Amino acid sequence: MIELLAITDDPGAPPPPLRLVPAGPVGVVVGPAPEGEVDAEALWERESLLETLMDQRALLPIRYGTRVEDDAAAAAAVEPRGAELAAALDRVRGAVEVSVRAVAREGAEPGDVSAIHARLSGLAREHARLEGSEPLRAAYLVDRAAVDGFVAAVRELQHEHRGLSILCTGPWPPYSFAEPR
Repeated sequence: MIELLAITDDPGAPPPPLRLVPAGPVGVVVGPAPEGEVDAEALWERESLLETLMDQRALLPIRYGTRVEDDAAAAAAVEPRGAELAAALDRVRGAVEVSVRAVAREGAEPGDVSAIHARLSGLAREHARLEGSEPLRAAYLVDRAAVDGFVAAVRELQHEHRGLSILCTGPWPPYSFAEPR
């Protein structure tokens, strides 16, 4: 049993114990399927692997726990969608995901967060509003070279919107942008 970690179009071999399985115009990065219970350590190990890969190549992360029997099954699962996955890789190439949450401070009115989202969206290639109880929970696809400027804008917005605690995390692999449009 193997686990599927990411889609890439980079033909270079990933670091062991990972392998690249060709699947038409793309490849699937696979590794040994973890055994036992899923715990925080296992999830952070996987995240670390994906971040290492993200530094080396464009990738589309695959949902945790996606397992198949062997390399042939991995290729068969991906190859029919090869062209759309190649287009999705082109869309995220050179960019990372930065996540932002705006949480109302205790006793404060959060106000309208649409200006915050609009400003950050203008600094990103794409954005995705995510479900959550916060006034703003969103992911932004940001060019690698623009991450520092994006984070600086978040800091400025924090000073402008004292009724909110604006939390910014990343850069992450492009989880929210992994599916083709």
